[in-house]
Amino acid sequence: MEFNTLKGIETKDILHVFNESFSDYFIPFQLTEEQLDSKMLADKVNLNLSVGVFENGNLIAFILHGFDKINSEKIIYNAGTGVIPKKRGSGFTKQMYHFILPVLKEKRINKLFLEVIAENIQAIKSYEKSGYKIERELLCYKGEISISNINNNLEINKLQDYNWNLMQSFWDISPTWQNSNNVVNELRNTNISLGAYIKNQLVGYIIYNPNNKRLQQIAINKNFRQRKIASTLMWKLIEEYGNTFSIINVDKSSKSVNTFLTKIGFEKNLEQLEMKLQFDKN
Repeated sequence: MEFNTLKGIETKDILHVFNESFSDYFIPFQLTEEQLDSKMLADKVNLNLSVGVFENGNLIAFILHGFDKINSEKIIYNAGTGVIPKKRGSGFTKQMYHFILPVLKEKRINKLFLEVIAENIQAIKSYEKSGYKIERELLCYKGEISISNINNNLEINKLQDYNWNLMQSFWDISPTWQNSNNVVNELRNTNISLGAYIKNQLVGYIIYNPNNKRLQQIAINKNFRQRKIASTLMWKLIEEYGNTFSIINVDKSSKSVNTFLTKIGFEKNLEQLEMKLQFDKN
């Protein structure tokens, strides 16, 4: 067995192992090469900072790592860990981290984040052995959305730019990596971004990815809550894109957000844990 970074490894070679690894997952799924390319782009995957296990030159396990610099910190995101079924039980995840963590420390990485399905006890224990700690609980939703009442006094327009200083002031919770500002910025040309305005003042917004029918962000100015602004933004999306949506990794601690989502028809389909590994600063 050989452990090495994924530098120079082609997407099609990663795809084969990716699909085999997730063929019997808690929620089995398969990707095309185009979909994997899109995922790696959105997750900012850096193959030089990712790691794989090779047997006779063939990839049999991997950890895909996204990289970004956020608030002057160098952050790594685990965009996917996979081991082909017949090679499980060999401790490859722990061994891959044993290989890659010194590389990341040398690059002065500050933090590593990942999400893991809450039922996947074996994976959670493996990550904990590598130094990860549970950061927060997350909920994932999908559903057919129904909006009965809207605010007809709003003006809904496409956002011409992202004024993050203003938009972040609307937040009750911070998004996880896949819904973060930096990722959303990368997807700006394909996402649908709508703003709700009262007398030319932005009072709420929604960002939607039509390629996977997933909401990435929705937030309302704290001074304008309970005015059906979020419902109106959803209604506008339904008009154009149908009523079936999903949203992933909503902070479980935000009762207002989760209550709104279930009220309009979202159903919880998965619980995840966000885990963090923090490197010492010295």
